Amino acid sequence: MRKFTVKTLTNFNLLLLTPLFLAVQAQAAEPPRWYGSLDVALASDEIDGFKVRGIGTGEAIGGQIDGDIRDDKIDDYTAAIGFSVGRRMDHWQTDLSYSYRYRTDWDLAASTPSIETITNVFSDIQTHSLLLNLARRGALSTHWSWEVGGGIGFASKSIESDYIERATADTAQVRFAAQRDQTELIYNAFIGVERSFSHPWSLGIRLRYVDMGGLEAGPFPGRDARISADHQMIELRFLLRRRW
Repeated sequence: MRKFTVKTLTNFNLLLLTPLFLAVQAQAAEPPRWYGSLDVALASDEIDGFKVRGIGTGEAIGGQIDGDIRDDKIDDYTAAIGFSVGRRMDHWQTDLSYSYRYRTDWDLAASTPSIETITNVFSDIQTHSLLLNLARRGALSTHWSWEVGGGIGFASKSIESDYIERATADTAQVRFAAQRDQTELIYNAFIGVERSFSHPWSLGIRLRYVDMGGLEAGPFPGRDARISADHQMIELRFLLRRRW
């Protein structure tokens, strides 16, 4: 059976939404308008595709692979705040969107029988992202409208990691810390609705998939260990907009 992931969900949603994107009547033409948004988001993060180097020997010891990561996938929940500035032209809109995510946990455990203990790598990820989006809009009713779109951009990530070899009966715990900054190309796809109130305010809700690119932890001061992974998320985003 095919493993169900956020990427599978995204592909399904894009297939489902394509007829809606093409068939729903666009809003009547209106003068171009600038707008700004403040937004908050709740996200479900998925980190997978682990690649490990420098933990253990890679050999089979007592029925275990030395240095083998125990988990295939890490799930976490995070929050984000941000803002965007954009312009609407008839049934199209484009915006530049910024988001800040305070913390995503990336915690791994590896079996290391060669040193008769468990090795952990605990990482906290802080992210700043900037995306340029293009969306198509259409009317649902007098006050409600829909939007479908996507865009590309980049994310700046700060990854703080601890490498820990757990204590045994004969040895004390060993711990090393490292900090890594990296920039990744990212992209997103979204669908949303908007409710207009008294001019010029409106409230929007977006369901958004974001491919956040790669992650890498290490090397560490006392260990030349490196771990890489793929990072993606599904967000529910709430936007307060003002038009000019």
